[in-house]
Parts: sequence; C-alpha cells; structure tokens
Amino acid sequence: MSDIKKLGLSRRTLLASAAVLGGSAFLPLGEVNASTATKTLRIASGEADGVKGTLDPAYGTNDPDAARANLVFEGLVKLDENFGVQPSLATDWKTNEDGSVWTFHLRPNVKFHDGSPFTAADVIFSFRRLFDPKAPSPSAAWLAPINPDAIKASDDLTVEFNLRQPVVEFPELIAYSKIVKAGQTNEQLRTAGIGTGAFKVEHFVPGEEPSTYLRHDQYWQPGKPGVDRVELRTVPEESARIAALVSGQIDIFWDLPLRGLTRLEQDKNIVLQSAHTGFWLGITAWTDTPPFDNLKVRQALKLAVNREQLLKAVLGGRGSLGNDSPVAPWVKFGLQAPQREQDIEQAKKLLAEAGHPNGIDLELYTSASGSGLVELATAYKAQAEPAGIRIKINQAPAEDYWSNIWLKKPFIVTAWSGKSADAALARPFLSDAEWNETHWHNKEFDNYIFEARRTLDETKRGELYRKAQELVRDDGGAIVALFSDAVGATRANVKGWKLHPQKLSQSFVDVTIEG
Repeated sequence: MSDIKKLGLSRRTLLASAAVLGGSAFLPLGEVNASTATKTLRIASGEADGVKGTLDPAYGTNDPDAARANLVFEGLVKLDENFGVQPSLATDWKTNEDGSVWTFHLRPNVKFHDGSPFTAADVIFSFRRLFDPKAPSPSAAWLAPINPDAIKASDDLTVEFNLRQPVVEFPELIAYSKIVKAGQTNEQLRTAGIGTGAFKVEHFVPGEEPSTYLRHDQYWQPGKPGVDRVELRTVPEESARIAALVSGQIDIFWDLPLRGLTRLEQDKNIVLQSAHTGFWLGITAWTDTPPFDNLKVRQALKLAVNREQLLKAVLGGRGSLGNDSPVAPWVKFGLQAPQREQDIEQAKKLLAEAGHPNGIDLELYTSASGSGLVELATAYKAQAEPAGIRIKINQAPAEDYWSNIWLKKPFIVTAWSGKSADAALARPFLSDAEWNETHWHNKEFDNYIFEARRTLDETKRGELYRKAQELVRDDGGAIVALFSDAVGATRANVKGWKLHPQKLSQSFVDVTIEG
C-alpha cells in the first residue's frame, strides 16, 4: 500500500497567494468556531479520498481512512512514538516457547458505542473477517501467519491465537488491526461502524465533507476524550493547509508540507511539531516488465540519484537520505551500510551492458497528491539525464493518482508510511503482498522474512531482516530515496496532542481546547 493513497481536491490560486503573502483567504471549511459549550476539534488531512473513502478499518488505504478508524475503533495493542508495543484493548499478553501461540487478556468493562460490552467474540469476529475469501482485507497478506479458524476464546476476556507459523513479534504485527463490534456487515462498517474508540460516528458519507464524530460518553478511559465533537476534512493543496491554520479554520494538521513554513513559524497562534520518521519517498518500477526486468537497468536507475540534492530540493532538508532499503536505519533491525552515492559513469556502463548503449527513454508518473512527489520526479529527471536516462514526466491528477495510476503503471513516484522492519519489508515486497508495487518476486527474500518471524534469538532475527534489506536494495525495483520528517501543527489553544511519527497512528484522545 502506498499510505498516501488519496483522491485530491483542487483549490490553488487565491489560497496560494494568501499563504505566500502571510494573509488569509476564505476557505470553504466552515466558520471559525465561536466559544460555545460544545468543544469541537477540527482536524484535517492533506490527503483526499472522495467517494472511495471508508470507515471500515479492514479496507482503509489512506490517511483519512486511518484518521476515521482511529477516532472510532481501537486495537488490542498500539504503537508508541518509538514503535514500542503498548496495551490498548488488551491489558497484557503472553506466548508459548516458540511464539506460535499467543494469549491476550482483554480489558474489562469496555463498552461499544451502542452500550454493548466488548468481549472475546468481537476480537474473533474482527480478525476472521480480514480473511473473508469473498472480500479479503489488504492486510490479510501480512497477517498470513494467523489461522483465523484457530482463534479461540477461553472466556469472555481471554483470546488465544494459534498461528500457522511462529511470529515472535506478533503483537507488533497486529498493532494496526482494529476491533469492530461482532455481527456488523461490510456495508454497515463502511459508513456507520460501531467501535470502542473515544468518538462515535455522527455523520460520514463518502465524498461529503466534513465527516463528524461525537464523544463516546462510556469510553473506558476516565475523563477522556477532552472534546465533545470532531470534524474531519481533507485539504490536499499544501498552500491551503497553511492558510487554513493561519485563518483559524482548522485546529490540527498532522501532515504539513516540509517547505514554506516561515509564516507558521512566525505566528504566535500556531505551534509546530516535528518528528523523525521512517516515512519514505521514492520511485518504483515493475521488475517483470521491460526494461526494468533487467537488473542492470534497475541498478543504473539507482546509481543516477543524487540523494543529497534531493534532500534539499524535495524536503527542504527536513529528513534524511534513503539507501534503497525501506527500513529507516534508526528503526530496530535497520540496515547499517555505506550510503549509495551517485555514479553517472557506472550507470551509463550498466545501461550499455543491458543493451542500451545510447541511453533509455522512460515515462515516469507522479502527481501533487502528496508532498514532494512532483518535486522528486522533477529533480530525478534532471539528475538522471547525464546518465542517458531520458525521462518524460506524466503528472496525473491528484484526485485519482492512487486509484488509477498506482499499481497500474510500471514506473511511478511513490511514498510509504514508516513502520517496523517487518511491516516495512513485508507489505510492499513479499511475493504475494497485496501492494507489491514493484512486481518483485524473490523466494530468498520471502524466506528471510518468514524465518525472522519465527526466530526467538533477537540477534539472529536482526541478521535475517538485514539480509532481506540487502536483497531489496541490490535486486529490487524500488529507489528508496529519502526518509521524510513529519511536520504537524496545532492552534495555540489546542493542548494534549503529540505528533506521532507514523502518519496512520495519530491519536486525538488526549486533546483539549482552551477558551
């Protein structure tokens, strides 16, 4: 999955001028809140999903989907800002000696939005539906070790997972899986899902904005949430996001552009936050399609990149260099290796050896559907040309890039949300992954992942994950060019929110609004 899979809206002109000049422009986002008894938190994503948006956590594919799911649903566990596993609907868990059987003890006295109690039956239902053969969730591929028929309840508050193969970090594997009320249909869950989260659905119709959510008065965390109502919108245009914050029409953005933030930095009514992340930007090619099916062509494409230049041109310096591994080097089990540097002469030599002595002509797809995607394509085109890699850029409309271009064209600019080593490797690169955007099928890589998942010794497990990264780097079809920092912001009267480095893990449970 590209975790910026989105359908955009267009609102450039006046908004761009307002952001650049430091003024404000009218945004069709609703009136600025007056001080009332009802505290409404207005949050916005830079991604748009239009009529394909969903509330169902089993089928979400983008940031707005994730935000809706995080408001309404919860998982057994969650990941903290350091990607450590923390309790949520499960209070604790244990495993057998080899990691093949996991037992979770559930939190007592938790209520769904309709007042019904949360039990083990809801956990079993939520996980089994992910593997529905008629409509499997995209997450089914990386959750493949789970045997849905072997999930058992010892009692109402104890669930046992008997896995097809050992997974020693199983809690981390399921950290993004949400629990829904048993018995709900897919149609119900898409627009009116019932969860245990801090907010319940008031109004959500795909394609209509805003979607709204009300405080869950029986929420299991005393005194939370800290606001009565949430409005969620999407604002794809970067300049519009800045203008919305400056004018006071949005309270929180968690995905601001990395450049052009001077106006916000100087505004006493705005508080900026940043976080080091594993979110990566890059370019991917289908390894089963000419000319990318030739390893030397793939190697030449990677050697044409000047990553230092890209860091400045694309991210304004707010990030770090990628080394063609999707696991950030500071993440547990990240690959520590010499940085791949631009080598134009070697790239030309490899192209000639691949049968392209006069260079190669390629069409690269990109769009303004995510921060830096167009800039990355433009900068790479200039960098690659001296190597004989002649690129025609096709800028697709932002509103349908992730539905009509991603996974459908052989050479694209992409971006992936940063995750743990296993998730970052398995979700895009396992041979049978739902979102294998490079069409890369490498049995040796697959075996490294499967072996790592059942290796109890952490040192050996790390070695296996690093070998898998070496294969992706040297043989795969992805140019992992940059790791982006995350930049978010709130209005100054918004308290209790912390920017999570994982875009899909933003939480609004602790947020309060002063005044």
